Amino acid sequence: MKVSTEQREPREAVLTVELDNADVEPYLDQAYRQAVRRLSIPGFRKGKAPRRIVEQMFGRGYLLNEALDTVIQEFTSKAVQEEGLDIGGIPSVSLDGFDPPQFTATVPLQPLVDLGNLDSVRHPKEDVELPEDRVDATLEQMRMELAVWEPAEDAVQMDDLINLTIEGWVEDEDGTRREIVHSEDTDYIPRPNSTFPVPGLDEGLVGLPVGEQSTFDVEVPEDATNAEAAGKTAHFEATVHSIKRRSLPELDDEFAKSVGDDYESIEALRDKVRENLLEREKRLAEIRHQDETLAKVTEEASVAISPLIIEHEVEHYVHGREDDIKAGRVGFEEYREYLSWQGMSDEEVHEQARPKVEERLKRAHVIRAVAQREGFEATDEDVAEEIDRLLADSGEMAEEHRKQLDDPDSRESIRRMLVQRRTLEYLSNLALRDAPGAAKPKARAAASKSGGAKPRQTKTPARQTRARRQQGGAKDA
Repeated sequence: MKVSTEQREPREAVLTVELDNADVEPYLDQAYRQAVRRLSIPGFRKGKAPRRIVEQMFGRGYLLNEALDTVIQEFTSKAVQEEGLDIGGIPSVSLDGFDPPQFTATVPLQPLVDLGNLDSVRHPKEDVELPEDRVDATLEQMRMELAVWEPAEDAVQMDDLINLTIEGWVEDEDGTRREIVHSEDTDYIPRPNSTFPVPGLDEGLVGLPVGEQSTFDVEVPEDATNAEAAGKTAHFEATVHSIKRRSLPELDDEFAKSVGDDYESIEALRDKVRENLLEREKRLAEIRHQDETLAKVTEEASVAISPLIIEHEVEHYVHGREDDIKAGRVGFEEYREYLSWQGMSDEEVHEQARPKVEERLKRAHVIRAVAQREGFEATDEDVAEEIDRLLADSGEMAEEHRKQLDDPDSRESIRRMLVQRRTLEYLSNLALRDAPGAAKPKARAAASKSGGAKPRQTKTPARQTRARRQQGGAKDA
């Protein structure tokens, strides 16, 4: 094997690999042994035809084509090791010659991060205030949760629990009736500003009596999300079968005791609610400060990343979002982003996702660079303690969950999470170093029990090479 290497910015190495027959021969023999088992050759039972017969009938190129995936993967790995490259992603390979194989592998190297003047970073943290109406609102929500539904005999009010039969429709210009809702004996709670199936339906239900069929119309706004009804008059027929209304408990000592045995008075409950809300707001403020500080550090840093790494991550991000949508695992912001992709070409979707992916990559490598600079690590003991903490409230399921968390992949994921957490805390403390009462960033020697980061070992791309074949009749990888 002959290898020549050319360094290319940003952070790529281009390997030109030339093989000879001796390099390829073991792979051809392996390809023959696998192929002969499935080939039907006159005069021989399957698996018994000699290699020379197979080559006479199908050609040497047939065996080479069968072996080419493995040849490219393994010799790319060998070339990476021989050249001592710090590989950072999946190489892109193009075939330059078929027999014997010659190929060019573009290898993305580990991104290079210059943290700049990291120690000078400063960023204030917002003061946490808790308005008393937040406490009142939480107590009111607790009242709602402990309320009892009691029958009501008057007309429908907002937030009642009603059982009704309802039919709604709009009419096209030609008089065609289009149904927009049809439900029988359905429980429903009318709420202000609801938009399903059209804005104004819930307001139209208010005031309807029990046991009588009622009709009413709703003028649907032009900008309604229901395109079939937008700008039209929606007609409804509804019969309310029953009404139930919440009976709210008084905010008194008895209410506090009903919440839990720990509360003897409403003031004790109010104090605990205030304490919990304040603790939550402080934690959210810490998370926001960590995120804002990381953004500031990333903006000041210089991060060189191979375009191959970026393209791979964009592809992973787009497909991952699509999978999450199908599985229902996304929030509103992710869903809105997915909706914005509708009607776009694949190239347009990738271009829209690229800035977000690039920023995420830069932040991840800044965290990695800071962790290496400070020698942050997570020991096996740290991982075990974190697993115990995660399982503290699991009860009877603790051992079942422990099996899931105790496999090597899960432990490694927890290890990375702990290092990231420690790094973000360090950056946050660094950014607050001059603030009154701020925690001091840990000294580098004390930041890790091992006293420093371990040197990174070179990875090999076996079973990861993506080949773009250009000649020789080879199959696409």
